[in-house]
Amino acid sequence: MKAEIEIECKYPEIVKKSLEPDVEETKKFDVKLKDEKNKLLLVIQSNDIAGLLAGINSYIRLIRTAIETSEV
Repeated sequence: MKAEIEIECKYPEIVKKSLEPDVEETKKFDVKLKDEKNKLLLVIQSNDIAGLLAGINSYIRLIRTAIETSEV
């Protein structure tokens, strides 16, 4: 299973750099972040829906916090 989420933000490269230490392979899911012009692309892959949802929930929270602090 795979989810690709595009998130608009002013400074996607800063958000990506701030999250890089948290990007790691886990048993439940794999995460990739890509920064593009005015958006961040979050790609999560998992073997099951529980892992996919866990990854989405975790990274959406982290990304939201990073965006809020970078755009102050």
